[in-house]
Amino acid sequence: MTNFKRKTSFDPDNLEEVLNGFKEEGYEVFVVGPDIYSKENDSEDTALARQFVEATDGATSTLDSIMKHELLFHRKKIVNASPWNVDLSIGPNIKIPVSTFIKLRDEPVVKTWKKAVKDPVTSTASTFEAVEKRKEYINPENQSTVKIQDKIQGYHYGQTIIPFTDLDKTMLYQPGEKCLSVYGFTHADNISWQNLTGDGLSYVFARKGDKNAQKAIRCLVECLHELNLVGIVRKVHNNNNAPKMFALMPVIDTNNYVCLSMIALSYKEEIKQMSFPATNLKKYSCTPEQVNAFKDLINAMDLTQAYDDTYDDKEAFPIAECISPAAQYVLDCIAFRALNPGKPLPKPREEVMSLFQVPPLLEENARKPIEKIKSLFTLNKVEVKKRKNKNVVLDIDQIQAPLGDFQPDTTDIPNMPKVQLPINENEVDNIHKISTINPVEDFKVLQGKNKPLSELAPGMIKAIESLIYNNIDGNYTKALDAMKHLRSEFLKSDPKDYNDWMRKFKSDLAKCDNNQVLCLIMEKQVSFYTEGRK
Repeated sequence: MTNFKRKTSFDPDNLEEVLNGFKEEGYEVFVVGPDIYSKENDSEDTALARQFVEATDGATSTLDSIMKHELLFHRKKIVNASPWNVDLSIGPNIKIPVSTFIKLRDEPVVKTWKKAVKDPVTSTASTFEAVEKRKEYINPENQSTVKIQDKIQGYHYGQTIIPFTDLDKTMLYQPGEKCLSVYGFTHADNISWQNLTGDGLSYVFARKGDKNAQKAIRCLVECLHELNLVGIVRKVHNNNNAPKMFALMPVIDTNNYVCLSMIALSYKEEIKQMSFPATNLKKYSCTPEQVNAFKDLINAMDLTQAYDDTYDDKEAFPIAECISPAAQYVLDCIAFRALNPGKPLPKPREEVMSLFQVPPLLEENARKPIEKIKSLFTLNKVEVKKRKNKNVVLDIDQIQAPLGDFQPDTTDIPNMPKVQLPINENEVDNIHKISTINPVEDFKVLQGKNKPLSELAPGMIKAIESLIYNNIDGNYTKALDAMKHLRSEFLKSDPKDYNDWMRKFKSDLAKCDNNQVLCLIMEKQVSFYTEGRK
């Protein structure tokens, strides 16, 4: 920071040497003061400052701009990153010394909070009193405190506590020493973002000062990039820590570095299986006009064109550059509480509130597309009727006369009033399609009405798929019975249609990871029909 009022004394012969030293150390010169590129401030000192800024890829800004833009928000304290040093093992003989640095991590704004006693007079935290928590275990038989050496771990199994002694701990699986071992390589398309987990991302570099390691890592990165592959590694952070699986992906930044990015992979137990009803149906299809209306809305709300030419950058909410409003407000509250111990916390500042507001230009551009979408998509409010349980009192004298000559046997109970509910004789005639309540019986009834298999099969398949995809209790007996009946009917004519449907159905189940139904299909022998298996 300077105002260039005093003339700088320097030796021009050593300028190039100084600039090279700045580059080698990785320094970036940031000049705060008058505009060094303005003709009004042109001088030998500003020319020298320009040389340092341009040579070190630095920046410059005026004091007014700094106060208006740069000092509005709290910034994270910059500290030297501490690497995690380990050998990247590939097979039994290849070990590459590497260092991993945390690139991204989900961390709270304030990591640790200290609890203290509030001084009622000054409303400040006491400097010599604090809150201490202590946990004690009481023996219920004699109400005595259990000593530390008498306590062991235990796990609840239902209502029973299973003790876990130090001897049991010796039988546990021991992952061994810390390591980063490559298990193999796979195509990058096999690693989907839905299967990534963990609390952040790390960059893997060759160990500083090891030229052989740097060559090996660079070669590995270029090969993975060229072949579109990803490495699968096992990581043990410290001795006997729980092992985790990670994916190593190539990162090539032509201006700065070549390295590997490392992110955790989820285990099968961590993935939640969810099933949803099919939406790729005709009743959900949209007209071309409706699709184009949403395309117009997306183009109108393009964040890369959120500001006009009067701004330096047209993009709004750029990735990796947005400031967290929640973090800013928490830090504002801490600063305010330190300066104003007895006052209530303020509301968020306008600068903080502006961080998650829609840019005015996008809001203006989106009005017409939104009005068009409102006219194309008519929404009707669906009122859910509450079920009312009414106790209807039946009057025996008002019940209609029984149908037919059916007379119940009342010889055992004398003077019993005769009550007979009417029977719907047209129940069978009311079946017009196959339902999920009793698909096999519905199929037989409709087949008895001389309906062909080509007309019944689509309805039966729809009922089976509905019973599978919308199942919530894990009982697929009704669906499997329907599949078995449908398969037997296809065997009487041509099983090709059944095989074609089964091939598509099993492919959809595999995409949904519904392995339970796939196993039941093989177990109940309702899969493909072949000459050797009926």
